[in-house]
Amino acid sequence: MEDTNTSGGSLSAALVKQVARAVGFDACGIAEARPLAEEDFGLDAWLALGCHADMRYMAEHRDLRHDPRLLVPGARSVVSLLLGYKPSQQLSATPRIAQYAYGEDYHERVKRMLYQLIAAVREVRPDFDARPFVDTAPISDKLWAARAGLGWIGRNTLLVNPELGSYCFIGELVTSAAFDHYDTPMPNGCGTCRRCLAACPNHALVEEDGMSVDNPRTHLSAPRCASYHTIENRSAQLPADIKLSGYAFGCDCCQLACPYNLAAAVRYPLTADRRAALESLPEADEPTFRHFAKHSALNRVKYPQWQRNVNKSEQK
Repeated sequence: MEDTNTSGGSLSAALVKQVARAVGFDACGIAEARPLAEEDFGLDAWLALGCHADMRYMAEHRDLRHDPRLLVPGARSVVSLLLGYKPSQQLSATPRIAQYAYGEDYHERVKRMLYQLIAAVREVRPDFDARPFVDTAPISDKLWAARAGLGWIGRNTLLVNPELGSYCFIGELVTSAAFDHYDTPMPNGCGTCRRCLAACPNHALVEEDGMSVDNPRTHLSAPRCASYHTIENRSAQLPADIKLSGYAFGCDCCQLACPYNLAAAVRYPLTADRRAALESLPEADEPTFRHFAKHSALNRVKYPQWQRNVNKSEQK
């Protein structure tokens, strides 16, 4: 593989994108490591509204979330990577599990791929220095992916990519390398569509003042979100007025309504054996559940939480 660096010693963006595709990522975008604009960041206003519920960690390390150069001293670029996860089929039985949790834990899978990407780039540029992140550090991954031209923040508050929809995992490399080209954000493609808002059974998606077709600002209220309650809420009982719509882990209601997701490319072939194992989990004992969840996103919940969710999801 040829290194097509520019005269200033910057790294070829085309080279890194080529390597990212070879590693298995579906999309790669690169942005200069500058502080996020306050109007895009929006964290302080979201916290002030109490939308984070008891996720206190969201209020921590605000400065790091705002500026990746504080997270990784000397950082000059943020390389954002997407990996699609739309499955070839959905679970038909209830209680259901959010589609992102059908396969291997994305933290493990994407982190492994990021290290492979670093190693591959170093074959051409041995001095390439980068730190990988997959939803495990205070970095605003959706905003950086949007800044890197990989999509826009939709009304469902998720990154929406034209090909993958919002069915995509996001990872980053924060690097001291400069690039010969940086990507530009793409326009918001939601238009006047509000299907995701209408699909949420608990009205957790709230449109903000000052929104427009070009900038459909929406925020997620975690206290009203079924995904928050089935994963983050550790209480013995869930609020009586929260509808789980048959889900025992996460929720896909807003995503299933999105036209981009309906047309998104399938990226995860769900086998019959894996589907059967997932659909048998509501009846699983604790050792069986823990063994299955060990390398799955389901490891976010303990067995008592899982049983609580299963019981709640079966309520009409």
